[in-house]
Amino acid sequence: MLDQRSLRVSARKAEEIWTTDSVPEPERGDYWRTALRHLYPGLTKAEPVDGGAVHGRLVVRSFADGQASECQHSGARLIGAGCDPAGDGWDGYNLTLQIYGVGRVSQAGRTFHRRFGEMTLTDAALPFEEVGLDDPHVQVWSLPRHILEPMLVAPDLSIGQGIGSRHGTGALLLSLLQTTWRECGGLARPMQHRIQDSICRLVALAFGPASAARASGRNGARPASLPEACAYIESRLQDPRLSVDEVAEWLHLSRRKLEMLFAETGIGVAGWIGRRRVEECRKMLAAPAWRPLSIPGVAFPWGFRALSPFNRRFRAQFDMAPREVRRECDGAGPGQELEVPPAVLTIGPFRSRTPQGRG
Repeated sequence: MLDQRSLRVSARKAEEIWTTDSVPEPERGDYWRTALRHLYPGLTKAEPVDGGAVHGRLVVRSFADGQASECQHSGARLIGAGCDPAGDGWDGYNLTLQIYGVGRVSQAGRTFHRRFGEMTLTDAALPFEEVGLDDPHVQVWSLPRHILEPMLVAPDLSIGQGIGSRHGTGALLLSLLQTTWRECGGLARPMQHRIQDSICRLVALAFGPASAARASGRNGARPASLPEACAYIESRLQDPRLSVDEVAEWLHLSRRKLEMLFAETGIGVAGWIGRRRVEECRKMLAAPAWRPLSIPGVAFPWGFRALSPFNRRFRAQFDMAPREVRRECDGAGPGQELEVPPAVLTIGPFRSRTPQGRG
């Protein structure tokens, strides 16, 4: 049966592991939806967003009165109708930490774009939509309503909001979550309950009225930022269909407001996309490992549809032709590579990317 394939339960850690590694591709979609329902009981739809094959790994650990989960999977759009406590046996909130990739969660009329290290709080009883890109990796803590809700000063304001983890209460919460995830398998149940109470208290502080008051923009969600726009562009950089309108739609911005975000780069949205693509192409042209590839073989995987526009943009940006980079690299000493000039504006951190199917 699909539900039993690639599933391991450890009595010591009370842990379930779901992975698509050994599941035949035609069955992966159904298998992965079944797995995700252990994370989101009210899930009604899970569909890929990048056209690629479905893959994923989900670890679910029992913890106190709820559970802690870590999930890595291909880009997907998840839609849930909300969890019925009477039917599903679960009533609470989901605290989600973005470990890698970019995510967008919509609930209660609010939309939040989650980047690395950011957290959102959602109500499992309400409908939601979540989109994850760039092989998202998240950690989800299911916190019981009867414990967390009495601690929330304004529950309606807390859900659908997001916080960062670099400073203040968010940083304390992140530290506690990371440590608890590593150690929860060896913690006795009474200790798990004490730590769960501490997590809920920090969540109540982090998502309290002061945090909600700092959020601004439409429907009370904080406005999109330049790093969020750049993170989305990085996740779609190799897709030739990427457009300014697509970036604006993802961020729920008008095209004009998106261009205003990019005003400080001096080159606009389309210019930024083209610049990043050419930078990645130059890295490959200068790297000995990619020497067997032709120039079109370098340019096309990074979103260029034709060679002449690529050559023009490359020369305009670096004042040299792509083949000249190859010649200079051939003249470099063993183990040496050409230095690639930095971008006009560095937004990071970003993972280094290689063209799909190559490396």
